[in-house]
Amino acid sequence: MATGWRNPKHDLAEKSKTVLEQGFALAIALIVMTFLTYQTFEVQAYEGTGETEYVEVEEIPETEQLRRPPPPQRPQMPVATESEDVPEDVTIMDTELDLEAPPPPPPPPPGATKAKEESPIFLAWEEAPELTRMVMPEYPEIARRAGVEGYVLVKIVVDERGDVIAAETVMADPPGIFEDQAIAAVMKWKYKPAKQRDMPIKVQIAQRVEFTLSNRGIPPSE
Repeated sequence: MATGWRNPKHDLAEKSKTVLEQGFALAIALIVMTFLTYQTFEVQAYEGTGETEYVEVEEIPETEQLRRPPPPQRPQMPVATESEDVPEDVTIMDTELDLEAPPPPPPPPPGATKAKEESPIFLAWEEAPELTRMVMPEYPEIARRAGVEGYVLVKIVVDERGDVIAAETVMADPPGIFEDQAIAAVMKWKYKPAKQRDMPIKVQIAQRVEFTLSNRGIPPSE
């Protein structure tokens, strides 16, 4: 069996061994250089001042809007009118505040009842009012000196308590002399109130007051 010829310059097995050795040598050199250039760092714990610090966390409540404010009122625009009742020159009222003026009265408390309505005036009744106290009217001095006599027919209103709450002259003879004295006296009279179905009522009656030099202003006897 014949063998082939090999060129010693191109021996692959010998050449690969040399390259592997050179690679190991280069790797070892790089590792040594890396350890030689490596820097070390020393870390020390912070000892502090020795005092314990506390951080207090405060919880802030969330802001909540209870009621939404009302929207602003829209301005009113003037409207032209052809009515003659509206004056042409209209001025704005004085808006200055009087700080010395007394404050307005407070509103009534909730649940307060309204004032009682005025009772009606009756012109007819089952039981008529009865005069229980009479104040004598003053006789005018001028009429007394002149010897003038007369009478005054007065329309009066007697309430449920028997008090005269209103008086008005209906007729006077002679006129313009005895009216004021008659009204002033009648307003002080007291009655037993009239009744309707056993209930006191407000009535309107006419009362004649006579002025004579003998009785000086006494109602005529019935």
